[in-house]
Amino acid sequence: MNRQRRYSRVTGVFWRLLLVLLSLSGAARAHHGVAAYDYSKTVVAKNVTVTQWDWVNPHCKIHFDVTDDRHNVQHWSVEMHPPEALIEHGWTRQSLRAGDVISLSFRPAKDFSAAGLLVDVTLPNGFQLVQNLLVLPVGKTYSMNEWANFIARK
Repeated sequence: MNRQRRYSRVTGVFWRLLLVLLSLSGAARAHHGVAAYDYSKTVVAKNVTVTQWDWVNPHCKIHFDVTDDRHNVQHWSVEMHPPEALIEHGWTRQSLRAGDVISLSFRPAKDFSAAGLLVDVTLPNGFQLVQNLLVLPVGKTYSMNEWANFIARK
């Protein structure tokens, strides 16, 4: 009986440990770095409309619409740090709402998709929020129209 209890306890510990290791490996695989973004360029989007604000782990996201000169709407999203990192810089779950008109700057995706990594946001009240205090050189700066033309030439 004693031997059976010990076997049962060891088996239980083994399965719990295996479950923890498997869950950690999935989280590590799911997370990615910022290598997908071009740090030599910064795109500035002025007066864009927020369509969705995701305050979630592993990354917060701002989804927004840009209207070009021909009145075509482009759907964009920029990725950010997780909520616990943004709180340190003044962000809250209520920082943005769908319908807000904001200006933001971001590092564009290297694959030229409608995505980027946020640098900063200017809220409707004029207050500016940054993603972090590590500010890298902006590199070449593009407006949204200039960026669209740059992509079109690629």
